[in-house]
Amino acid sequence: MSYLKIGDVGWTIEDTGFGNRHQLWSAAHELNKFNDFKFTILVEAEKWTELKFLDFPRTETSTDRFHNLDYSSTIDLRTNWLKPLDESKNYNLISPDVYEEWPPYEIEKSFWDKCSHEIVLKDKKLESKIQDKLKDVIGIHIRHWPMIEQPNEIYFKKDDLMARYDYEMKMERVKREMKKYKGHKFYISSDCTYDEPGKGPLLPNFSLEHHWLSEIYDEFDVIDYRDILESDEKISKFSGDYQAKDNNNVDWIKVLDINGEGRVNISKVYKDKWSKVDIFYNDLIDDLYELKIKRDIVDLFSLIYSKEFIPSTETGPFSSWTDYVESYRKELWQE
Repeated sequence: MSYLKIGDVGWTIEDTGFGNRHQLWSAAHELNKFNDFKFTILVEAEKWTELKFLDFPRTETSTDRFHNLDYSSTIDLRTNWLKPLDESKNYNLISPDVYEEWPPYEIEKSFWDKCSHEIVLKDKKLESKIQDKLKDVIGIHIRHWPMIEQPNEIYFKKDDLMARYDYEMKMERVKREMKKYKGHKFYISSDCTYDEPGKGPLLPNFSLEHHWLSEIYDEFDVIDYRDILESDEKISKFSGDYQAKDNNNVDWIKVLDINGEGRVNISKVYKDKWSKVDIFYNDLIDDLYELKIKRDIVDLFSLIYSKEFIPSTETGPFSSWTDYVESYRKELWQE
């Protein structure tokens, strides 16, 4: 079996870019379909943790194969990429010389609309729980910032723009949309905090008063990922003070605390060659990050299975997260 290798599209753990990565995966899926599914799509394990919870058809995750196979053949997804391939070769779908360019595929193509629903939850018990809780609930996606500097008009309409830190105006817009559904319960999906984009807590509790969104919780009937994931109980597994061995040098111990929203603070590092500490820092953080990814999965499928969906374009600018949800809902309700 030969492979179609795709990259991470600007992945960071705080902002995993799942919507953008899904679009890239969809391009690989479309190319594979054109070639009678003779290839396997290959992604890097660390940056596609979603595959632990979601079944991506004809897709594998492997760090070793991702880095060590011959990918000298590349496909530039920006032009004339849907073509027959040599099934004896492996292909890299982001050529190194265009990796930094955005987007790395033809944005006017909406092929991801057709295959979104082929990605399914592995945990059917979790899926049933989401469907049950969201059957009469309005899903709403609130993107972090109402404006990006030097906006691209393809993504951001002029009337979507407001000052970056104008929380009052954005809140007014969000509430205006929610009031259209008087008497309904809402599911909030958001990464909106007072932090710099991508720097907020991994597992925010938006109902707490130090969060911008807490105002919505005070005024409306609202649930979020915590009501489904029961992450207060799960986070207690992590929150607290720890001493953990440095994975690269076990003689060094990191003293850290993890709060109830998944923020990690390292307060001290010291050397203790004879320490009996049996926790490794990377293992602890990997487990925390995995819970963050599960939070994202719950968010996505809660919006997908909600009674109605208010996209990010109604509360601010376009987002690929909204694009994924709308694509999935469109195909799901046609079945």
